[in-house]
Amino acid sequence: MGCGGSKSAEDPASAPSSAPKAEKNAESMSTAAATSGTAEGLQSDDPEVLRRALSSAWSRGQHGPEVTAAESRLRASLKLPADWDLKVFCAGRRLEGGLGGRKASTVVAFHPQPPAVVKAMQSVLDGTYRKVYTRDRRGAPIPDRFVVKEVHRVLNDQAEYEARREGVREACASKKAELPDGSHTVNHLSQSGGLSALPPLDPVVNEHWLFHGTTAEAAKGIAENDFRLDMSGSNAGTLYGKGIYLAENATKSDEYGEGPKGPASTGEEAEMGFEAPRPPPGPPPPLVRESYILVCRSTLGRVNYNDEQRPDPDRLQKSCLSGDYDSVLGDRLKLNRTFREIIVYNDDHVYPEYIVKAMLDRSIAGRFKGPTKEETEVLQSMWQVYSMPNKGKISKSQLLDLLLAIYQPPDNEDEDLDATFKEWERKGNGKIDWDDFLAEVTQRVNDKISCSGPERFADIYRGMLARSRGGKFNGPDVGERAVLRMVWYQYCQNQRNIDKQQLLLLLKAINQPPANEHSDLDETFKEIDTKNDGVIDLDEFMEEITQRVKDGIPA
Repeated sequence: MGCGGSKSAEDPASAPSSAPKAEKNAESMSTAAATSGTAEGLQSDDPEVLRRALSSAWSRGQHGPEVTAAESRLRASLKLPADWDLKVFCAGRRLEGGLGGRKASTVVAFHPQPPAVVKAMQSVLDGTYRKVYTRDRRGAPIPDRFVVKEVHRVLNDQAEYEARREGVREACASKKAELPDGSHTVNHLSQSGGLSALPPLDPVVNEHWLFHGTTAEAAKGIAENDFRLDMSGSNAGTLYGKGIYLAENATKSDEYGEGPKGPASTGEEAEMGFEAPRPPPGPPPPLVRESYILVCRSTLGRVNYNDEQRPDPDRLQKSCLSGDYDSVLGDRLKLNRTFREIIVYNDDHVYPEYIVKAMLDRSIAGRFKGPTKEETEVLQSMWQVYSMPNKGKISKSQLLDLLLAIYQPPDNEDEDLDATFKEWERKGNGKIDWDDFLAEVTQRVNDKISCSGPERFADIYRGMLARSRGGKFNGPDVGERAVLRMVWYQYCQNQRNIDKQQLLLLLKAINQPPANEHSDLDETFKEIDTKNDGVIDLDEFMEEITQRVKDGIPA
């Protein structure tokens, strides 16, 4: 392989220094070749070649005028913001082709933010917090506070956003565009001094920082592939039509990011023709969980103000897509004393600038005394679904179904299920009733037992890697297998196997995505599907994770 790879004719034993010398020569020539390739790349006019060359140069500690010049040319070529950390961007991941709302190939990187930005985010979450229940929450609990744990800035191509912003600028030239009373987010940041920690906004196009609550997986997907208008309304209502719903209050944005909810019952959504109430499917909303909020740079332009109790969504949507407006402000605060909502109908009006990870945990804060009234109602609705066949009680098989539904499966469906049943069944009558169930859920919250496998995956995976490096890894232990089953059941939707698309979502959730979502995903699926039956089961998933640990693949 290359120079320095040929064998010496001498006996290695008689020339002990020849092998190290050959290796050193090969290493030197390899480094020289890489340096030469980097030098050529630093002169390239292709932004992608230039990006890779810069990343390679910095990884070897290379500096100098040619690197500085290449930095300037890359920034100018891609029109990158002056405050982006170019080293972080250049080390990012290349995403080929257009996916979701993204129209072209791009590079994405996630930059951990300094304390000043974290402080500003904590301030704006606190300053816009209002403990107000709305129908969009659908039985899920209202958190007491959002405690910011980490903030990442999204470094992705802003070309589509910037092009749209310039179009709005032209439309706003004749008349000043503004949001009535401003946004609560920007108002608070201005008053608290936190606005200076964030990139500047453009008042000419009515640009604001607004929230969009979501899940960890969806936050990463939006950051990489933009918002998808075909998915709008999938986790809350679509009162104002198919658009991207933004919030100026942290508690409102959290409604978009909640887990499975029941359908709308009465009030605003019922008036709009949504389905009648019935017990909500799936697990109860977690009482101890993480929340992910996108803080979005949003070009609102000319705002169509609406304070109608029953708005016409088609008319509002057309007013922005083919009329004189760029966004809609739905004033439910004026109507119902809940929240204002801001909606745009073009994904290029919004850029997800930051991903904020926050903890919502009453138990850790010492304030958890049991489920609230709203939480108890949701738990009762779920209980009724599983206990209905036995008139308000559940048997062992129904307990298994319930545990799978809340992503807390037993270690196995034999001895461990028996032990779990006995633990829950406190009255000794062979059945579990509502009081037993409520007591057990309360205890699991106090014990900090999570309902999400992906949230716990990284910790157990790192533990397995550490044992593997020390030569002590013989496969996942009992606790690790339990977490892997939680991951599995979350993505197989309580079936016995998963397909290719579910595998993609699962690999993204555990931060081990394929190199691309086409050919590499096909190859990965074939590798894991050792039974060649076109699907992947739990055993095959366990084997794959075990092999990845043995291969030293990082978390």
